[in-house]
Amino acid sequence: MMQKNLIFGDDRAAAEKITRIKKEGKDKIHAVLDFDRTLTPSCNQKGEDVSTWKLLNKRLPAKAGATVAALYEKYRPLEISGKMTSADALAWWSSVLNLYTDRNLKWLDLAIEVEETIPIRPGAKNFFDICGRKNIPTVIISAGIKDVIELWCQKFEINPTRILSTNLHFDAEGYVCGWDRDSLIHNFNKREKGHNEIGALRQARPNTILVGDNIEDAAMAAGDENVLRVFIEDPRAGEPREDNFYGRIFEKFDIIIQGGTLLPLADIVDSIN
Repeated sequence: MMQKNLIFGDDRAAAEKITRIKKEGKDKIHAVLDFDRTLTPSCNQKGEDVSTWKLLNKRLPAKAGATVAALYEKYRPLEISGKMTSADALAWWSSVLNLYTDRNLKWLDLAIEVEETIPIRPGAKNFFDICGRKNIPTVIISAGIKDVIELWCQKFEINPTRILSTNLHFDAEGYVCGWDRDSLIHNFNKREKGHNEIGALRQARPNTILVGDNIEDAAMAAGDENVLRVFIEDPRAGEPREDNFYGRIFEKFDIIIQGGTLLPLADIVDSIN
């Protein structure tokens, strides 16, 4: 079944989930969303690839930047192919984060970069505004950087209930001096499960709308019948699309959104009373 900007994998299963969520109402639902390339588009108006990691990496000196590029070349193919392990993810993210601690990144620079370079995906503001009006909690779970996400939320006046992402440490002069290892989020721990602060929320509001742009994002929330999984299609420039792309996505997700906008999802949430 197709509607404007929407593709449904299993029409009947998706319709049943939406009907169930609507029937049980807004007081039994919460939303879980990825950040990079989900709430933000993959490119800004200048055609630049934008993400929390890209923003930080552009501030690194040449030698550190080359190390980041080498790590990307090593681990990104594993990520795309589904061959990445939890140990690989931990090694990749930790190695990059360690490069940020040599007094080459400052809070003010990050704030300026967020203001100037990271846009919002069309419909994302509508989605959060509707959730706010209906008192539907929203949780952002990102393998990016929490400090950058918070700046972005301030810029666009978005108020998620909680953000789960890696925290940076800053010294007295505002330079990045480390990162909170207990807060590290990567593709293999990027989920609600295991975060005690979300346990009560999930128990009280078991129905979930999950939104992501990566097949691994489907694991951000546990469950099947009570989780509506929505994939936002926004391919990265220069990366070839694998064979049977849609078939692989529909193994994990109920709906694919095309056209680069979250407005169709905002409309679904707006219909829940």
